[in-house]
Amino acid sequence: MKSVLLFLAAIALILPVSKAAQPVNGIAAKVNGEIITLNELMIKVAPMQSVLMSQNPRRGPNYDQKIKKLMEQMLDELVDRTIIYSMYKQNLQNLPDHAVEEEIEKIIRNVYAGDRSRFKAYLRATNLTRAQFKEQQRKELLVSIIRAQNFGEVLPPSEKEMSIEYNSWAKANRDRQKDVGTYKRIYILKTEGDVNKERLKLTEDLVKQLKAGADFAELAKKHSGDSRASRGGLWKDVPRTDLQHEFGYAIFETETNEVFGPLEDQYGYNIIQIIDRQLGPTKPLSEVRNLIKQRVEGQKKRLNFEKWMKKLRARVPVEKMI
Repeated sequence: MKSVLLFLAAIALILPVSKAAQPVNGIAAKVNGEIITLNELMIKVAPMQSVLMSQNPRRGPNYDQKIKKLMEQMLDELVDRTIIYSMYKQNLQNLPDHAVEEEIEKIIRNVYAGDRSRFKAYLRATNLTRAQFKEQQRKELLVSIIRAQNFGEVLPPSEKEMSIEYNSWAKANRDRQKDVGTYKRIYILKTEGDVNKERLKLTEDLVKQLKAGADFAELAKKHSGDSRASRGGLWKDVPRTDLQHEFGYAIFETETNEVFGPLEDQYGYNIIQIIDRQLGPTKPLSEVRNLIKQRVEGQKKRLNFEKWMKKLRARVPVEKMI
């Protein structure tokens, strides 16, 4: 496991830039004659791994536990996907090409906030060509279609159920390129050598002071190393497209307005307090009503699906290597 964690760290550090990672030879699991490679697992884990690294600059046991849990979760998802794929792969070429391309566009919008350059950097970092990535998504789409099939009759969704599901769907499927945030920030710049440990300790001490009631603006003016220090660290109406991926995730994919940090980036440590989030627009319920109805019905069918999946897991040989 230790070597796997070290590789994960390397992948996560590589993802934001254009350098390519070395191919990884190894098997994460064997499922019904199909192989899940270690590289497949690392690629699936890597985007969230970079976020966890940013949120845990000291790493340590708590960080290792989160990574282990993430790996186990992703491997379980890959195992279930592979079980279904192994049984229905004869249908793979029946999927229309445009449907696969739509899935790729959705990933670029939702995972990379519409930033194609970051998506391309991800492909380079994981040694995937776009064609290879497309074939991966073709498999994912096939599995999604099988999973979404009718597993028993369910009652039609109520208006309350429709409203709850729409609110969840709308947040996840908004136009992230138009997210705008206002926040306060203290930025402690890194320096060379072991002094970084002292800079991280300073950042952690400032977080404690802020949570104990210290004035954010005063501490920002005294300690922050960014261009807004003199304004008390206030950054107003900042587009998400101006932010690094991990920083944007911390601001827009969370709900808390409490002080949080340290968040590590290449040059320093961040302390953040969100003032306001203006999330990007999404389609109104009237335009996606049929989709939301299908999603609610799909959730109601999940219990039947899980019963079906449990039977498949019992029948299909699975050997995990990590």
